[in-house]
Amino acid sequence: MALFRRNQPAPGQSGQFGQPGPGAPGGFGGPGGDVRQMLVGAPVDRVRQDLRLSVTRGGPHLAPPALAWPLGDELAAVACVKLPDGQIVTAEIPMAQAWGMGPEDVWLQCATNLRGEHFARSEFDTAAGVTMTMFTGQGWPGTAHLVRIGEALGEDVPHGALVTVPDENTLLVVPLNNQRVLDVVPQMYQTGHEITRGQHPFSTRTYWWHEGVLEPLEVQWQGQLARVSGSPRFSQTVAALR
Repeated sequence: MALFRRNQPAPGQSGQFGQPGPGAPGGFGGPGGDVRQMLVGAPVDRVRQDLRLSVTRGGPHLAPPALAWPLGDELAAVACVKLPDGQIVTAEIPMAQAWGMGPEDVWLQCATNLRGEHFARSEFDTAAGVTMTMFTGQGWPGTAHLVRIGEALGEDVPHGALVTVPDENTLLVVPLNNQRVLDVVPQMYQTGHEITRGQHPFSTRTYWWHEGVLEPLEVQWQGQLARVSGSPRFSQTVAALR
């Protein structure tokens, strides 16, 4: 719930990102109006089990009817309906109204159902003495688990974790257990570069996930070294580590 509360639009502002065009990662171009009309009239008990969260780039085209929540300045968590044939349809406000569900109800149901989506997990050693974990989606985009990093890791991360998003199906995560973890950022970028084979990454940012809130960090490069900075909250957390 923390992520929803912290990232929801301010009153009077449009905080929903729109749908990327056809061919965008995750298939958010989706089926046309006939399918959406069918979903408006679908029984709510049936729809609830098909709701999922996914993560996509906001893009320049805004569509306020979409049920989506910004994650920093680049990405958005999007409420979706997973159709039986695997297609993904962005959930919209008129649909939720027809189902008798508020935006927060939709978010909670999407997040609950996301727990049932499987992913592959690989682990890599780092110079900081902590493990870098790679999550790869299986049947649902792996980036969706960006909203539940702590739960996906399956371990206590009281100081949060650093996260990069090399492509639409992959997350790289390193728990923030000590100050040396910041030195792992170049390795995270290098691993992401290998995953994408030099193509432009899904996201160029490094994020700090902490207590359900996702915060973009600033990375300044000095040769092969990376200087990482963030909000006062991030700086205070890092300063308290050894």
